[in-house]
Amino acid sequence: MNKPETSSILGVNVAITDMKRAINYIKENKEALKGEYVCFTNVHTTVMSYENPRYRKVQNGAHICMPDGSPLSYIQRLRGYQNARQVAGPDFMTALFKATENTDSSHYFFGGSQETIDRLKNALKEKYPGLNIAGMESPPFRPLSEKEDAEAVERINSSGADYVWIGLGAPKQEEWMQAHKGRINAVMLGVGAGFDFHAGTVKRAPKWMREHYLEWLYRLTQDPSRLWKRYVTTNVKFVSYIFRNAVTGDEHIKDDKKKLLIYAHYYYPDVASTGQILTDLAEGLKDRFDITVICTVPSYDGRVAAKYRTHKYYHENINGIKVIRVRVPEFRKSNKLSRINNITSYFFSAISATLRVGRMDYVYSISQPPIMGGVLGVIGSRLKKAKFIYNIQDFNPEQTMAVGYFSNKALLNTVMAIDKYSCRKADKVIVVGRDMVDTLKNRFKSEKKIPSYTCINNWIDEQEITPLPRDNEKIIELRQQYGLNDKFVIMYSGNIGLYYDLVNIMKVLKKIKDNEKVAFLFAGEGSVKERLEEYAKENSLKNVIFASYQEKKQLAYSLGLADVHFVVNSKGIKGVSVPSKLYGVMASGRPVLGILEEGTEARTIIDEAKCGISVNPGDYDAIEKLIKTFIDMDRDKLEEMGTNGRKYLNEYLTREISIRKYGETIASL
Repeated sequence: MNKPETSSILGVNVAITDMKRAINYIKENKEALKGEYVCFTNVHTTVMSYENPRYRKVQNGAHICMPDGSPLSYIQRLRGYQNARQVAGPDFMTALFKATENTDSSHYFFGGSQETIDRLKNALKEKYPGLNIAGMESPPFRPLSEKEDAEAVERINSSGADYVWIGLGAPKQEEWMQAHKGRINAVMLGVGAGFDFHAGTVKRAPKWMREHYLEWLYRLTQDPSRLWKRYVTTNVKFVSYIFRNAVTGDEHIKDDKKKLLIYAHYYYPDVASTGQILTDLAEGLKDRFDITVICTVPSYDGRVAAKYRTHKYYHENINGIKVIRVRVPEFRKSNKLSRINNITSYFFSAISATLRVGRMDYVYSISQPPIMGGVLGVIGSRLKKAKFIYNIQDFNPEQTMAVGYFSNKALLNTVMAIDKYSCRKADKVIVVGRDMVDTLKNRFKSEKKIPSYTCINNWIDEQEITPLPRDNEKIIELRQQYGLNDKFVIMYSGNIGLYYDLVNIMKVLKKIKDNEKVAFLFAGEGSVKERLEEYAKENSLKNVIFASYQEKKQLAYSLGLADVHFVVNSKGIKGVSVPSKLYGVMASGRPVLGILEEGTEARTIIDEAKCGISVNPGDYDAIEKLIKTFIDMDRDKLEEMGTNGRKYLNEYLTREISIRKYGETIASL
């Protein structure tokens, strides 16, 4: 089910789509959509939602809000979604009737006057003779009694209809659909005047008027005494609200929740580990805070899709989170200059986007991009006069120094001073490992005051990533795909980057290249992947295999195909970062082959959980010996380690535990 993206317009999450995609989506997912409802949102219902929080909740409770009003899709195009088009309810009815004529799909019509229903029945039979009509009824105008309502539900469900059209008018039809969500065994579609148009009781505006946003004027001339207030007043309000939103960057929606701005750099659907963490965090906190995310357009692999190349900003709504994406130039991870250009562009565009989001109570930023992430948080918190939460996922320049990425001492001292400044200005510094607390303290050991801090571990979605048996059908398919059928698989899954000493570890694997029993699988992307692939090819490492990132929905199977997982950091990374891949390995119930310094958060967890064995990075003889130990290890011992890891994760490291800590920490400021 590839649900369309949405864009928030005055607080209503309107789908970014067009007629063809909308029809295909509803038709192809009719079984999955049973019990759900679809709103056809126009200027009138958008203004009603803006002014009435309860009705806004009804609209946003729909599975999809289609852009019934052409001004809505026009606004979406102004925001950069060039493929956004109007999906008017009456036109959608026509398209779905044609798409389901002479098929097993059936339709039920609930609403309108008896005259309208009678004329609609005749009109549909004449125009769509192959349309399967399961039932039609005109309910009383008054509210139904509990008994009458139950009887209506029974009639609809007994008909076996796939599509239930609701024609009660706004807001009554949307409220009826919400009240019957999960009770009607079909997808409900609220189309209002669509019944009258198809019945011929009300004439529709000519096509040229609809194309020029004048359908409201045509309807006004038909029934001025009833519609003048609705159209004239509502249209003026809509324009004024949209204009105010454009000028201030704030939709001015009445909500008791505090406003939280998150600088995410990467965000869903990008597969960066921090992007996945921040997507989980935002969605986990949305019931507590009104959240806006500023991030790049999807570009973690360095490429930018064509649909994100035309505008500077793109406004989306993803699972109830307002997202502002900023356009960035493409880059190659192996090219420093292109990477710097990309990061710098994000930094300045994110500041500009900050001016468009209105008032904020909290500003949250991570330490990505390095150094700039902290500075961005400082600037954003000052612009918004908000509390600043600085989440340090990696300490820089310490990380850069550990791997020798830069050696210019003056530059390193400068960036250290900048990041210390960001820490001082934060109302709360959050680190992701106990060893990182020591690094923070050491930064400020010569100063009187250490910034206020707390430690909250990262996580994996332990409900998505679960232990799977090795004979799982999809795991067997993946093993076959990579030629791993009878192999003992040791896997590295994640960022194939600078901070994991993978080039030297590859030299260790060269010593084991003749062991046909074992295979080493590297799944992911990163700046050193090409070097590893070249080394493996040059040295005929036939038991070393490379794979691309696995989609999130495939991750449980990808992790599950391994017998053991590498969890690695370079020497000198202690207290600087924590490899998040550890949580995924533990969730999958597989043992850990750790190459980690003593006292690091990851190694401490492995020791506490008894879910693996670790040696120090840089001790390549010990690494080789440990690999061979795992290859020869008893299967029961491997299973015991994997079970221990999952048990520990369930008790101490679930997503719910960490997100709750974040919510409590932010709210306490």
